Amino acid sequence: MVDNFIDSYPQEPPVIILDCDDTNSNTYGQQELSLFNDYYHDYCYMPLHIYEGLSGKLITTILKPGMRSKQSNVSSLLKRLISQLREKWKNTVIIIRGDSHFASNDFMHWCDGQCNIGFITGLSGNRKLHKLASVTIESAKRECSQYGKFVKCYHSFMCQAGSWDRPQKVIVKVEVSDKGTNIRYIVTNMTDCKSKGLYEKDIVPEEL
Repeated sequence: MVDNFIDSYPQEPPVIILDCDDTNSNTYGQQELSLFNDYYHDYCYMPLHIYEGLSGKLITTILKPGMRSKQSNVSSLLKRLISQLREKWKNTVIIIRGDSHFASNDFMHWCDGQCNIGFITGLSGNRKLHKLASVTIESAKRECSQYGKFVKCYHSFMCQAGSWDRPQKVIVKVEVSDKGTNIRYIVTNMTDCKSKGLYEKDIVPEEL
């Protein structure tokens, strides 16, 4: 499948985005490695789908047991895939997008040692992140309260989680309306990109 994806390009592309997501595929009967998934409340497989985010082309699908992938397994799969792409495309900028369980220290560390490899992954909010983003959060709340309008703002800062071996760039998106406050975080090694631009240029999907 990866070879077919590569062959679909007449020449080496300047940039590609690897959109990664595992999705439930419900099972029936006694299929091997069919497991009960608490999130989907059913027995299923959890195949990993990887699409190219600019063209929508399918790169590969990997069948997996019915549970969320471990970070170490995801890291190994992505490194193998990128190595295969690099054999044909030496200079293509490769950006990996995914939700929070793609943000493993192993993979982030590996990316930092590669040329033209970027990652943007979701990051689960916690007390430490909320504290670092508190000025932005409170400012957005005040503006919404004062003017009675929807407010969306962004802020970035360097942060090092306990499992990371180095600080990484974290971006917070804060949305405040009369319906409440929505706070989302991502982590990225794309330090030259502006926080707002990473979202509004569709580098980051809205669900992160």
